[in-house]
Amino acid sequence: MILCDHFGVQAIIYSDGACSGNPGPGGWGAIVCLNGVVRELGGGAEATTNNRMEMLGVLESLRHCLLSTAQSAQPLKIQIYTDSVYVIKGATMWMHGWKRRGWKNAENEEVANRDIWIRYDEVLAACKSKSISIEWNFVKGHTGVAGNERCDVIAVAFSKGQWVEFYEGPSEAYIFDILEVPATRPLPEYNKQKTAGEKKAAWYVSYVNGVFKKHQTWSECEALVKGRAAQFKKVTSQSEEDEMKKKWGVS
Repeated sequence: MILCDHFGVQAIIYSDGACSGNPGPGGWGAIVCLNGVVRELGGGAEATTNNRMEMLGVLESLRHCLLSTAQSAQPLKIQIYTDSVYVIKGATMWMHGWKRRGWKNAENEEVANRDIWIRYDEVLAACKSKSISIEWNFVKGHTGVAGNERCDVIAVAFSKGQWVEFYEGPSEAYIFDILEVPATRPLPEYNKQKTAGEKKAAWYVSYVNGVFKKHQTWSECEALVKGRAAQFKKVTSQSEEDEMKKKWGVS
């Protein structure tokens, strides 16, 4: 791949997500190649879904590109490679209608993962204002695409709470030739049935005797708060959790 053409400097992003249980503990992994430097990224959550992890992988990679080029006025072209139809169609097709309807879907229900989609809207607007163009490419997962496979390793490790050694250094010293273009595929239809049984990620938070705790199940939360003067709540997003912390005066 040529890293500079008449559109400007090019960056490469690979991303993947993983989740055990869906919802359950999850992780995301990403690889960003920018200005000849490769940087691996990753993170996880105790209670989440596969879609949220897929979303965060790309989102955090785009944020990294924005921060890394904050002082540059040169146009940037980003090539994104992901196996998530949900992320590609959400970012390029569905999000515009959701936003126009006040982040409601066609059934007038709140859009799943609204908190992250709002962050996507902000990041993509920032990219546009900086003359950063994005090309979205679909690669089928677990088919030997080196970038996708490495991101999967990172994502799975985070979903299991395992330590990951990130690479950051010159592209020529990376574990595979990141400049070699992978075989992309036509974007398939989004399989709603695949995630029809995916419950909205939920966990419980409690505040007892000045101590704030998170619980993956109601039974864990109930065991702590039952029979005691306590505050507790079921939440389905980080923004909801932050709202309860603020309400309870948790620093």
